Amino acid sequence: MDLDCVVSSHLDTDNFADYEQEIYRKHQENAEHEIISRLNKLLADVVFWSLLKQWAGKCACRFLEYREINIRLKSGQQWKVYSPVFLRAKSKRKRGKPAKRRRGVLRHLGLELLGIIDKISPSLIEICVSMAVLCPSFEVAANALRGLGIRMNEHLLQNVTKRFGKITRNARVECNNEDVWQKTGIKVLVSVDGGRIRERRKKRGRAKTEAKRQGYHTEWFEPRLLTINQFGEDGKKIKSVTPILDGSCGSMDVFFELLKEYLGAINLGEASEIVFCADGGQGIWPRIDKLINDLKLDNAKKVLDYTHAKQNINIVKKTISDALKLSKKEVRKLSTQIRELLWEGNIEGIADLVREWLPGKRKAPKAALKKLNDYFGDHSKFQYRTFSEQGLPTGSGTVESAIRRVINLRIKGTGLFWKKDNAENIILLRSLVLTGKLRNACRVVSGKVKNMYYNNTLTDLQVAA
Repeated sequence: MDLDCVVSSHLDTDNFADYEQEIYRKHQENAEHEIISRLNKLLADVVFWSLLKQWAGKCACRFLEYREINIRLKSGQQWKVYSPVFLRAKSKRKRGKPAKRRRGVLRHLGLELLGIIDKISPSLIEICVSMAVLCPSFEVAANALRGLGIRMNEHLLQNVTKRFGKITRNARVECNNEDVWQKTGIKVLVSVDGGRIRERRKKRGRAKTEAKRQGYHTEWFEPRLLTINQFGEDGKKIKSVTPILDGSCGSMDVFFELLKEYLGAINLGEASEIVFCADGGQGIWPRIDKLINDLKLDNAKKVLDYTHAKQNINIVKKTISDALKLSKKEVRKLSTQIRELLWEGNIEGIADLVREWLPGKRKAPKAALKKLNDYFGDHSKFQYRTFSEQGLPTGSGTVESAIRRVINLRIKGTGLFWKKDNAENIILLRSLVLTGKLRNACRVVSGKVKNMYYNNTLTDLQVAA
C-alpha cells in the first residue's frame, strides 16, 4: 500500500489542503444556518418590531412591510432573511424645483441596529475593509477576496468601505480608546506631520461638446497624520502599547481639533511626561502652543525633530562653504562643529560661528543668520542633549513611518486621485487595521447605533410606562 492510499483511507482524499478547506466550509455553513435561523426569529419578534417602530419615529421613518432580502455573512455566501422595511420621509423642497432621485429611501432598521451595513455582517465587513485598505486597489482586494472564497465585486467593496468609513469617523476616538491610556504616570509622545496626495476635484461648468467626459482637476494637497505613543525611561516607544494613529484631509485647524479631541480622551492630567514633537512646518508650532494652553498642559515639552533640525542646519553650513569655497576637509570640520553646537542646543554659538567664518562678507552671513532666526528662533525646542539625558524622545520617527505606511503605500501613487472624504476614510480605516483595532471599531460602530436606539427609544418607553 502506497502513501496516498494511507492518507486517503483516513481523510477521504489524498490532498490534505482540499480536506481542510472542505471541513471548514462544511462547519461554517452549519454555523451560518444557525445564525440566519436565529436572526429571522429576532426580526419576526413582535416586541422587537414594535420597538423598531418607536425608533423609526425618531429617524423620520415609517414602517412599510416585511421583505425577503439577501444578506452576506462571514463566508460571503448570500442568505435570505425577512427584514422589516421602513420608508424615510420625503424632504421638503421649494415649489418649482424638480424632484431629485432619492437615495437611501428604504431602511432596514433592524439590520442596522445589529451592525449589518449594506446587508453585510460585521465579520464580513472586517475582512472586506481589511483587504480594501491593505491591497493597492479595490480591484486587487476583490481578487484577493475571491481567493478566500468570498465573491464581491470591486464596486460593492468600495461602497461598503466608504459607508463603514463614514460611520466610523463619527466614533473614531472611541475606536482608539483603551484602558492603557487612562493609567497614571504614563509618558506620552505626540507627533504630527503631513504627506502629499492628489485630489480629484470635478471641473465646473458644462463639458465640451466633443469631450466624452467633463474631466477633473488633480492638484496636490496635504493630508496630515497624528501619532500618540507611550515611551519608557530610555525615551523609546513602548512596543507593547498600541499607538493611536489617525489623520485628516481637512484644514490645519480641523486637524488640530481632531488632535485635541484625542488628547482630551487621555488621562494627561496624571501623566508624568508629555512631549510634542514635529518638524518646523508652517503653522504647526503656533497651533501646538494654543493646544497646550487650551488643555492646560503646563508640564508639556516641545521638541523639534532632530533629523529635520540637522537638515536645516546643513543650509547654514552650505552657505558658509559656498561663500569661502572650502575644501572637503574644511567642510567636514565645519560640519562637526555645527552638529556639536546643535546637539548642545547652542544656537547662539552657531550664529557666532557664522560671524567668525564670514567676517568680511555681507550677503552670506545675512542669509545664514536669517535661517537661524526663522527656523531656530525658539531655542528651547533644540536642547537635544538635555532631552536625551532626561530620557525624552528627540525625533518624530513614529509619524514619519506612519506617513509611509498609511499614506504613501496606499493612497499616493501614479494615477491615484482622491476625493478628500474618500481619502480620509482610507486613512482612518488603514490606521485601524495597522494598529489592530478594526475589530474593536466594528464593535464600537454597532454599539453606537444600539446606544442611540436605547437612548432614544427604550428610555422613552420606560418614562411612558
